[in-house]
Amino acid sequence: MIQDKLSLFLNDSQELESTVPVNRRPKPTLEKQSELVDAATDLFIRDGYEASSMAKIAKQAGVTSNTIYWYFKDKDELLLAVLNQLLAKYYAQLPERQDQTLAEQLIWLVQILNQYNRLLPTLHARIKISAALNQWHSNFHQLIDALVEASLNERLPPSCRQAELRILTYTLEGLVTHGDNELQVRKTCENLAARLNSLGHS
Repeated sequence: MIQDKLSLFLNDSQELESTVPVNRRPKPTLEKQSELVDAATDLFIRDGYEASSMAKIAKQAGVTSNTIYWYFKDKDELLLAVLNQLLAKYYAQLPERQDQTLAEQLIWLVQILNQYNRLLPTLHARIKISAALNQWHSNFHQLIDALVEASLNERLPPSCRQAELRILTYTLEGLVTHGDNELQVRKTCENLAARLNSLGHS
């Protein structure tokens, strides 16, 4: 179920990318796009989104400044591709994690997000400007909700479901943004999981 949702999310998000007609782009498209996304990921994480110009990303990927616009119309579209790469990594590891407890899955999710921790404030700032990024962010929250509910022993009561899932998501984002250590992350995720499971039994 969660894998199906994630697969649909990735397909929908990729349709928002690369709006320049394919027949106008140089080849091989996918290989060069991947190189540009890798370069953007490195620079966004190392130098920050604002400090990483399209020209700088192009140079890092070994292409001209004009060439990058054959693949991505602007930096927000490139950021969307970076975020989709994050989700693709998550998707690839999901099958081996589905038998874990909710606490262990939350810890794992924080570990993945920690690799992109510098991008969370950027994403939250850009969703006010970019409809595509806003939609990605909304879908991502829904994915976390689905992951949590698929791992609970009992469904959350409708009266508190939305509020409790929102608390969980904001807490996970806070753990990533503030760079809490491994022990703090584990204790927090274990407490979150215990709380949600207890509510499911109430």
